[in-house]
This record gives sequence, C-alpha cells and structure tokens, in this order.
Amino acid sequence: MQIRGLALSLILGLSLTGLAACREEAPDAASIAAQAADARAEMEAATDAAVAAAKASHGIGEPALWVLKDDDTTIYIMGTVHLLRPELDWRSDAINQAVNAADTLVFEADVSSPEAGAEMMKFVREEGLFANGGQLTNLLSDAETVELQVALDYVGLPLGAVQNMRPWFAAVNLSVMQMTKDGFDPTAGVEQVLMAEGAEQGKSFAYLETVDDQLGRLARLPDDVQVDFLISSAESIEDGAEMLDTLVDEWVDGDVKGLGLLMANPEMMGSEEVYDALLKTRNETWAPKIAAMLDTPGTRLVAVGSGHLAGEDSVITLLRAQGLDVTGP
Repeated sequence: MQIRGLALSLILGLSLTGLAACREEAPDAASIAAQAADARAEMEAATDAAVAAAKASHGIGEPALWVLKDDDTTIYIMGTVHLLRPELDWRSDAINQAVNAADTLVFEADVSSPEAGAEMMKFVREEGLFANGGQLTNLLSDAETVELQVALDYVGLPLGAVQNMRPWFAAVNLSVMQMTKDGFDPTAGVEQVLMAEGAEQGKSFAYLETVDDQLGRLARLPDDVQVDFLISSAESIEDGAEMLDTLVDEWVDGDVKGLGLLMANPEMMGSEEVYDALLKTRNETWAPKIAAMLDTPGTRLVAVGSGHLAGEDSVITLLRAQGLDVTGP
C-alpha cells in the first residue's frame, strides 16, 4: 500500500509553514516518510508470507467445531467472525445441531443489553477519550500523522473526528469503519445471528468477560504501543477487505492452522503487547472458566472469535493442556 500523495502533501505542508525560516524541515520530513515506507514494506512482506502459508493449508470444508463433555454436560465450542458479508452462507449441519441442542449460549461479552450499552459508554468516556483537551496527533510523529490521514481519507473521515480519541480507540473505530465501508456487516456477524436465534428460542445467555475485561488491557497499554497498533491498522486499511475475505475463507473452510498463521500471530497483531492484550491473556482467563462449566449439567455452545481457538496459545490448546479431552481439529 502506497502513501497517498495528496494526504502526504497536506500534512507535510502544514509542518512546513514559514518555509523561508525553516528550510531544513523538508529533508527531515522526507526522511521520516521514507522510513515509514520501509517499515510498511516489511509489514507487507510479513503479511504476504503469512497469507501464502495460510492458503497452502486446508480444513474440513466447514467452520470448525469442538466438543468437550462428561457424563452430564456437553460443551460445544465454535469460532466466530464478528462482521461478515450478509450474503455468506456459513451454517453447517454440525453447527445447527449444536445450536439446537444448547440450552445456554456463551459469548465473549454482553454487547446487546441496555446495561451493556451503558457500561460501554462509561468505559469509552473514561478510557477511550482524552481528557482536558488532549489530542491524538500530539502522540504522533509527522509520518504517523500522514499514515493516519491516508486511512481517514479512505473511510471518509476528517482528522478532527478522531482527535479526541486515544490511539487504541481510534484504531478500533478505523478498522470497523473500513470493514463496513467494504461491505461487511456487524448484524451479519455470527454472534448477532446466534443471539437473535437464542432469544427467539428462549435460550439462556452467559458471558466470559465484561467490557472492561475485553478492552481494558488494550486501553491501558502504554501510549507508544497504542500508537503502533493504530498505525499498523492505518497502514493496512486499503488491504483490509482482502485480508478479511481471506480470514473468512479460512474460517469457513475450518482451516484452524491457517487461521493461526493469520490471527494467533504476534507479528500479524503488530506487537507482543497487543497480541497478549487481545488474545493470549484473555485465552488464559477463559480456558479455566470453560473447563469449570463441566461442573454444571447441561448443554452449552461457546461462541468466541475464531482467533482465540487457533494457534499455540489458543483456548483449545490450553484446555487440552489441562488433560481435558476436546474432540475436533
């Protein structure tokens, strides 16, 4: 992905106000932009290698499903994708059977109730927005501001729309806007579909974490790590639809190995800190909670993001490491 010339000119133009007095700024800015381009090329090479390796592996031809059970409890575990193209048909006989059999549907967090909405708003006010007039670009270099502006241009947002957002929150918003712009719909995501079905059928709902559990670790990362996360998101925004289509293809094919290469991978997440915050630490919290469900009779379907169920740090790996017999890929 190349930096858009117009955005680059606008940002560097602002930094070069009063050119007669600051002529040395131009080569410095050009050098910064060149360094950003080099870093972007390295990221693209790593992404290309991971995508090629993922496409070379194959699954069972339908989304993966795992089963953990004892004498009076059955726990189905499936990976999800939070936003999907509405026309995608992802249901399989095995998933339909698991959904119908479950008396309780277990999701990552409550994102639909009025109480959850109020909790989310409070969290965003306290952890997602700057207080006392802080601005996002105060944390960014000239080159990073350029990258951000290019991404904002792609989704049709002005820079001012994100200036009061902390880097992690800006990254999340940017990614969601890119996905919806490119035809992915949160209402078509697996969780939303299953929640609607579960409510209609009178099933119980349970959750593995709170909003703070889900986003707090990301929100409390150091500013420089959050900035890296934001800029990585911005750099890849024009390739986002192609990447998400690839992830969905791997998920629909049940290619757990391929998903691990693409999602359960610190390099693909941008840093070890972000990988730990979004995946590894949460998996380590969830695994014992899922194992403890065996103590209560019944049938449950655990539906969590597919990245949590692939790779060496996955929930499935952790459950098996406890000596539990988890059938499935």
